[in-house]
Amino acid sequence: MDCEAAEVLQDIHEHMTVLSEDPKIKMPESFSKALQYSKVNDHYKNAKAVRQVLETLKLNAITDGEICMVGNVCPENVDEVYALIPSLKGNREKNEGALKDAIASLAKFRTPK
Repeated sequence: MDCEAAEVLQDIHEHMTVLSEDPKIKMPESFSKALQYSKVNDHYKNAKAVRQVLETLKLNAITDGEICMVGNVCPENVDEVYALIPSLKGNREKNEGALKDAIASLAKFRTPK
C-alpha cells in the first residue's frame, strides 16, 4: 500500500545522510519521485494499524491485491469500493459486512485533508 511504501521510503531517506558519504552509492531520481508519490497518496496516520484492519478482509476471500487497492483508494463507503474494485462484486453477500467494518475502522486512521 502507498502508506507502507511511504514509511519505508521515508526511513531510507532519513538514512541517506550516511549513505551519501559513500561515493559508490547514488540514489536514483526515481527514488525521490517514488517518495514524493507515496507521500502524496498516503492517506493514513498509522500504516501498521491500517494493515491490521485490512488483514481481516482475508477471512472473506478478498485477495492481497484487492486489499491493497482498498487501502490505497481510501473509500468513503462500500459502494465506492465496488465501483473502483469490480472484482469484489462477485462475493458481495459474503464480504459487504466486512468491508463496511473495515471502512469504518480505516476512517479512524485517516489524515485530515
